[in-house]
Amino acid sequence: MSIGIGENLSGSFGYAKDKLFGSIGNWILLIILTIIPIVNFIAMGTYLKVYRGEDPKVENIGKSFVDGLLILIIVFLYMLIPTIVLLILGGGAIFAAGLGGPQALMAGLGIGVLILCIILYILFGLIMTPAIVSFARGGFGDAFKFGQLFAMIGKAGWLKYILSIIILGIIFGIIGLLGAIPFVGWIIMIIIYPFLIVWGSKFWANLFE
Repeated sequence: MSIGIGENLSGSFGYAKDKLFGSIGNWILLIILTIIPIVNFIAMGTYLKVYRGEDPKVENIGKSFVDGLLILIIVFLYMLIPTIVLLILGGGAIFAAGLGGPQALMAGLGIGVLILCIILYILFGLIMTPAIVSFARGGFGDAFKFGQLFAMIGKAGWLKYILSIIILGIIFGIIGLLGAIPFVGWIIMIIIYPFLIVWGSKFWANLFE
């Protein structure tokens, strides 16, 4: 059984504090790498190390770059599937409407397609995090072993997982309001962004231990 949400939040926060405050130079490197397009794949690969139980230290940048690129591909593929379903079914609904079908039937069909696609986006979104964790600890193919991914969520607890998403989202959302501070807000967010990512990564690493 995984640890409680509160304990996980405080423990992962302490981890991020120790790893980044304990190495300010590495934190500065992560800030720089994170804000530069393409180069930020190195930062993504560095954050991925946390899932493996490694320190988020900027080193072996070639592997980190590839890992970051693979994360992008995984996310793209996970969003591609429900998007294809939306295009196929949505296109079919539009075609049927063009043939002059009953208006009520076409409206119902459109709503049905929309609901189905929303469910698919939510489902694939839910398994995306354990997919990336599984990729970090195994290989690219592990991100698509759906039985294994559902088992990971089941072991952690579906309710705990969903509550974790909500709570972490609220916390990060509140912190994100700092970005609304005139002039200095965006600077603050750039500085603390690596801390938030390491904190969140350690949280998910603990949840799916």
